[in-house]
Amino acid sequence: MRQVAAIGQTFFVYNPWVGFIGIVVLAVAAPHLAIAGILASVIARFTSERVGASRAFLGTGLAELNGWFVGLACATFFAVGPGLAVSLLVGGSLVAALSIVMHRVLATWGVPVFIGPYVPAFWLLWSALPTFPWCEVAALPLVPPAPDSPLLLVLLGGLRGVGQIFFLPNAAVGAGLAVAASIADRRLGPVMVAASVASVGIGYLGGVPGWQVEQGLAGFTAALAAAAALRRFAGIGWAAVVIIVVTSPFLEVAALRLAGALGLPALSAAYIGLVWTFALLRPVRETGAARSNWSMGTRPRLFEDV
Repeated sequence: MRQVAAIGQTFFVYNPWVGFIGIVVLAVAAPHLAIAGILASVIARFTSERVGASRAFLGTGLAELNGWFVGLACATFFAVGPGLAVSLLVGGSLVAALSIVMHRVLATWGVPVFIGPYVPAFWLLWSALPTFPWCEVAALPLVPPAPDSPLLLVLLGGLRGVGQIFFLPNAAVGAGLAVAASIADRRLGPVMVAASVASVGIGYLGGVPGWQVEQGLAGFTAALAAAAALRRFAGIGWAAVVIIVVTSPFLEVAALRLAGALGLPALSAAYIGLVWTFALLRPVRETGAARSNWSMGTRPRLFEDV
């Protein structure tokens, strides 16, 4: 149960049912993604224990959470075969090490680690493994043709944006993840969908590339930012959510271009950067008070415990 509860922290709740239903939703639509995520998550936890990570770190679920995301990334970008198997084994171990290191470093500034380690871990894998002949790159998932109605286009893009949280631009998956998140807090799902649809709509009006609107690329950042504000995570308030909803489509374009220039997928770089920025902007007194409360156990154990 600890393993699935850690995955539930994607939505800022430490709840095994949220994680379990989220995994089931993904498994129905893309079994290979769910299997890869679980395997990498288990490897990350095992590695963390073997290298002697502290009990405090192991209790946060950071290793399992980042292992889950690196597994999803590997299964999305590497075709099923030896390359994917190696990426899961190496990626799960690598992301555990990076999580431990980043946990110690970022604690200095009171910045949450959350899913930060999985991005550089996968970038290293992506930079190395495709050079080997036994590692094949996967075809990225496609979405159905765009509907004629702009309103329907934005609505579907918003739902796909929630699905993008688990690397799958699928409206049904997005709706399922919103339901899963609502198990812990009935407001979470609707707020995530609303923020995602709003951000995709702003991108549409702002003229971002059509394929990004269809796939809801900007939506997942807005959806998770709204969930973070609702759960009072890392100093993110509703004013920050409004800023993220408005700017996310354009920041995603920038992230894609910058990462693409280096031959890397953007992944969640824009989302992570925004969360860290707002965490650093929070007043020092708030940071200290929050960490004091966490250490006294007045709040549920979450991966925000830095």
